Amino acid sequence: MHPILISIGGFKVASYGVLVASGYMLGILWLKSQIRWMPDMNEDRFWTLVYAVFFGAIAGGKILYVLVSWDQFASDPWTIVTDFRYGFVFFGGLIGALLMGLWAKWKLRIRFLETSDFFGIALPLGHAVGRLGCLMAGCCYGRPTDVPWAVRLGGPGSSTPPEMWGVPVHPTQLYESVADLAIALFLMRFALPRAKKKQLVPGTVFFAYVLLYSIERFFNEFYRGDDRGWSYHGLWVSEWVALAAIAIAGGALLVRGIRSDVRAVA
Repeated sequence: MHPILISIGGFKVASYGVLVASGYMLGILWLKSQIRWMPDMNEDRFWTLVYAVFFGAIAGGKILYVLVSWDQFASDPWTIVTDFRYGFVFFGGLIGALLMGLWAKWKLRIRFLETSDFFGIALPLGHAVGRLGCLMAGCCYGRPTDVPWAVRLGGPGSSTPPEMWGVPVHPTQLYESVADLAIALFLMRFALPRAKKKQLVPGTVFFAYVLLYSIERFFNEFYRGDDRGWSYHGLWVSEWVALAAIAIAGGALLVRGIRSDVRAVA
C-alpha cells in the first residue's frame, strides 16, 4: 500500500484522493461517450447533471458517514470540515446522487429513468477505481485471515489502526473493486444495448446495478474488519442499507417488469 503517492518537501498527494478522483473522471468520460444515446440531453444539460450528481454524491457520502460515526466527531465537530479527505459512505453518496438526479429531472426536464440506466454503468466503473484508493490508504480493511491472497496493511500515513499493522487481512477493497468492474462489464455487454433499443423498461439497467451491487456489498461486509459505526441485531448499518436497497431495486424490477413492449429498429 502507498498512502502517499507523491511527497515533495511538505507537499503531499494522497493516493486515495488521486484514485477516487480518477474513478469520478472515468465515470464522467464514459458518460460523455454515451451522450448521444441519452434522451433530451445536450452539452449544457449533461454538465449540469454531472455537477449536480457529483455534489450529491460527495455531500451524501459525508453526511451518512458523520451520522453513523458521530462518536468520532462529538468532541470536535469541526473535524467534519477541516479533514474532508476521508470518511465517506458509498450508500450515502448513492442516495445523495439520486436526490440531486431528481432535482436535475425537475430543473432540466430530462427523462430520469432512461438517463439513470447510463449511470448504472458509470457508477460501478468509477467505484471500481475508487476502491483501489481505499486499499492504498489502508481503510475499509478486512478481517484477519490466513487465506493465500491476504494483504498486510499499515504504516505511516495509513488509515489502518496501529494494532492492525502487518496483520494478514482479507483484501475487501479488492473484492469490491473486482465485483464493481464485473457488474459494469456485465450490464454494459448484456443490458445496456437492449436498453438503447428500447427493449427494456426504462430504469432496468440502473435497478439491476443497485440490486447486484447491494447483494455483493451485503456479503462483503461480513469480511470487513474496520469500525463501521453502529450495528443492530448483529448487522452493520451498511448491511441494513444494502438489504433495503435489495428490496427496493428487486421490487422495482418485479413490479415494473424488465422487457418493454416498445421495439425500436436497430
